[in-house]
Amino acid sequence: MSIESETGAVFRIAARVIFLDQHDTVLHMGGDRCLDGVTRWITPGGGVEAGEDLRAAAVREAGEETGCAIDPEALVGPVAFGVFTAFPKGRLLVQKNWYFFYRTERFAPRVTGGDAYEQKFDFAWLPIDQCGAADGTILPDRTVALVKRLRDGDVPAEPVELGGTHSPRWGH
Repeated sequence: MSIESETGAVFRIAARVIFLDQHDTVLHMGGDRCLDGVTRWITPGGGVEAGEDLRAAAVREAGEETGCAIDPEALVGPVAFGVFTAFPKGRLLVQKNWYFFYRTERFAPRVTGGDAYEQKFDFAWLPIDQCGAADGTILPDRTVALVKRLRDGDVPAEPVELGGTHSPRWGH
């Protein structure tokens, strides 16, 4: 017996991209209000498919969720990792997120693929100090410190642990 078969829990690995533009703002997607009234903003990214490596997943997810075609060689990282938990549709989801970094000129993001619920997401370029402020991040100061390091050209030799995030209740 496994915890998955016992509970219906889902465990998965995801790759996310921290997009930092020339104004030192970070691309977030979401803007949806959860059942608890919290407006959720997250960095683009999602599940790694079977046989796919983390970098390829980050590039694919970035393309699907923002329309930005990233040269895999220009993607830095992974620079961090963290664990996300939620209860979509009443089932436990535990997701290990691996974060990559991409410095870019500001662009107008648009969802070009992905899941149906993502089609409803808005986009916002938020100041570095707001990273993790509205996505259930337990220790947002870790994310802020990491993005400031990356902005200043200080890429960690090993991925930094960002801690955990959780999602307020949502309806899909």
